[in-house]
Amino acid sequence: MSIRILFILTMILLLTSCEDHVEKIKEPTKAIESSYDIDIRKATTSVNLTKADLAWHAVNTYGWDCEEVVSKDELNSDGYFCIKCSSGLKLHVYPRQGQHPKITNESGGYE
Repeated sequence: MSIRILFILTMILLLTSCEDHVEKIKEPTKAIESSYDIDIRKATTSVNLTKADLAWHAVNTYGWDCEEVVSKDELNSDGYFCIKCSSGLKLHVYPRQGQHPKITNESGGYE
């Protein structure tokens, strides 16, 4: 009986530590967490962008007040997706073939 209890407690401990590990591997969201700060040459794509990469482009390429991307929608039929920044700003992101994404405000402008 005590071996079963020990086994169950061990399994609970293992599962709990795995959940903690998964929490720590979340997608980076802040501009300063983007790999572009380490290697700017990577900033020439619209493919597989993390929230951190989007925040980096919003701040460094376009000058938006978007140090962190807190949410990202799916690509819509109009060819863009929406992101929401920690500042409350909502932006449209247009992926482009072979270059960084175009990022505009909700009206399609840059101001």
